[in-house]
Amino acid sequence: MQLYYISPSVLPSRSANSVHVVHQCQAFLDCGADVTLFAKRSIRNQNEALSAIRDIYGVKLVGIKLQTYYNRWSHGDNIFIAIMALCKLICCKGSQTILSRNLYAAYILAVILHRKIIYETHQLEKGISRLLQAGVLRQKNVITLVISEKLKELIKEYHGDIATQIFVLHDAAPIGIKPMLFAEKRKRLSDMIKDMEGYTTVCGYFGHLYPGRGIEIIESLAERLPDTAFLVVGGNEQMIEVRRASNPLENVKYIGYKSHPEAQRLMAVVDVLLMPYQKQVSIGVDGHDTARWMSPMKMFEYLASGTPIVSSDLPVLREVLRDHENALLAVSDDPESWLRCLIDLKKNPELARRLGQNGHACYLEKHTWQARANRILKMVS
Repeated sequence: MQLYYISPSVLPSRSANSVHVVHQCQAFLDCGADVTLFAKRSIRNQNEALSAIRDIYGVKLVGIKLQTYYNRWSHGDNIFIAIMALCKLICCKGSQTILSRNLYAAYILAVILHRKIIYETHQLEKGISRLLQAGVLRQKNVITLVISEKLKELIKEYHGDIATQIFVLHDAAPIGIKPMLFAEKRKRLSDMIKDMEGYTTVCGYFGHLYPGRGIEIIESLAERLPDTAFLVVGGNEQMIEVRRASNPLENVKYIGYKSHPEAQRLMAVVDVLLMPYQKQVSIGVDGHDTARWMSPMKMFEYLASGTPIVSSDLPVLREVLRDHENALLAVSDDPESWLRCLIDLKKNPELARRLGQNGHACYLEKHTWQARANRILKMVS
């Protein structure tokens, strides 16, 4: 199958959409599709960009056709990616499967050119983009993919009369992730991170430091649990310096950015993984709050690691997480609720082991990128 994937992404970058796009394309390749990916690159030389993408995201991308452009400016990236893709696709003959996470390309292909496409969206658009999204969703020639049942529900409320078929496909994690034996965790962690001696428990948080990600909860827990280390992996340098200045606790260790493979190895060697999303969650773009419909990729990577998870008890996360089955769920903004969960895991190693095993089994059964790719390909076969 010839599959054209039109992304909204700058590659490589630290954006969540770039991680999603790269791993989904790798999964399509693994499933036997002939994949062309349209994106902007952040490195001038395309061969160097492809090499960096492989290293940073931990993918092979053997056989992918990468159609990219480069410039130093960020304005209009989605429009330029769409134009590049359209110039290619209009000239192509024969059977084509087109998947677009790029709204502009989706609108032109589906609404103006009446082409059959798969449109994937992870948000409710605003302003002019809302009109474009509504136009795409009203086309009978479109299959729409969303990342949560809640987003599907909200799209129907938000746009009213739509014709497109909407399918829910949660995000995923790379295939082949294996849990670390509990007895080996601390030695492996010491090899990767310095100054970890003396802590009875090590908790890990992976992700951005934007408002709503719950860093304040982590710092509050660190004050109450001086014998527990809290590793914060991710965030840009400016935000890390702000956090360090406001809360200089020695047991909160801001590690900074790690490549995707490095981050996954760290997830496997800590004792507990934290996901303290609040009731409003920023993605670093003004006016975008994803707390009601998000399907965070790190949730699936957490599950894959086999490490027990403590997560905020938000309705959309309950689409995947089950309290005391594959995670412990805490009241999002209540430090005491989080503290009780961590103490439960400290006192009950069997509970921690069972949560980790169940989480990994959930990942294997439903939440690999290959499983997601297979479902998409079956829709158009």
